[in-house]
Amino acid sequence: MKPPKSINLKSRAADKMASRREDRRRLENGESPEALQRENSIFPPGYFEGHRIINFASVIGK
Repeated sequence: MKPPKSINLKSRAADKMASRREDRRRLENGESPEALQRENSIFPPGYFEGHRIINFASVIGK
């Protein structure tokens, strides 16, 4: 397996900033925040619905 190609952090930061500006412009033009969230999310809609946390009681301290 090949090692991952190195990432130019400055270029990546510039890409992220450009994406944020585009999202802000779209929101200012009246686009739905939910639509932007769906596009930007790695999880499909409804992914977390109906999931159980098996160790819920121990997680919340009961």
